[in-house]
Amino acid sequence: MNGAEAQRTQTLRALAGARLCLLLTRELCVADPMLTLQAALRGGVDLVQVREKNMAREALVRWVRKVHHITSALGVPLIVNDFANVAIEAGAEGVHLGQEDQTVASVRALPGGARLLVGLSTHSLAQIAAVPPEVDSIGFGPLFDSSTKGIRGQGVKGLAAASAATRLPLFGIGGLNIATLPEALAHGLRRAAVSSALCTAADPQAVARQLRALLP
Repeated sequence: MNGAEAQRTQTLRALAGARLCLLLTRELCVADPMLTLQAALRGGVDLVQVREKNMAREALVRWVRKVHHITSALGVPLIVNDFANVAIEAGAEGVHLGQEDQTVASVRALPGGARLLVGLSTHSLAQIAAVPPEVDSIGFGPLFDSSTKGIRGQGVKGLAAASAATRLPLFGIGGLNIATLPEALAHGLRRAAVSSALCTAADPQAVARQLRALLP
C-alpha cells in the first residue's frame, strides 16, 4: 500500500466513525470563524466541510489550508464543498458535490483525485439509487426548513427508506439543530450535517456537545 492509499484508508475509517459534520460558512459565523471551528471541534464535531460558494479560488485555497491545519492535528477529515481542485491543492481529505457539479469520475481522473473522499448531495430515493459506486458518503435533505439556503424542508418521513437504500454513511442536512434533531433520529437518522446551529451559536462548543450527545 502506497502513501496515498494508506491516507485514503485512514480517512475512510474516520468517515465511518463520524457523526457530526460542521458545514463551516464564514459569513454565517457570529464570531471569528476560526474560533467557531475550534470550539465546535472541542464540542465533538468529527467532520468538517468548508462551504464557500463565492470566494475567489486562491483565497479559498488559503482558507482551506488554514482550516486544515486545525483539523488535521485532531485527525478530523476536511471536506471542500464543490471544488475538487481546491481540495487537492490545499491538502484536504475530500470534496462534496451537488447533483449539478462535476461528475465523480472527473474528480477521480484529476491528479490526486483518487485519494479524495467524495460525498454527494441527494434529495430523493431515486438519486440515492443512482449514486455512483465511487462515492464515499451522501448527504440527504433538506430535512427541515433551512435558514442557510432559504429553502423548505421535505420532512423526515423518508429518512428510514433513505437509510435502508444505501450502505454509505448518510448525513442528514437542512435545518438540523437541538430542537429538530430528535425528530430526525426517531426516523432513523444517525449522522447530521449542521451549519447555522453551530455557526450562529454564542457557545459553539456547548451546542456541538449537545448535538453529539444525541447522536448514536
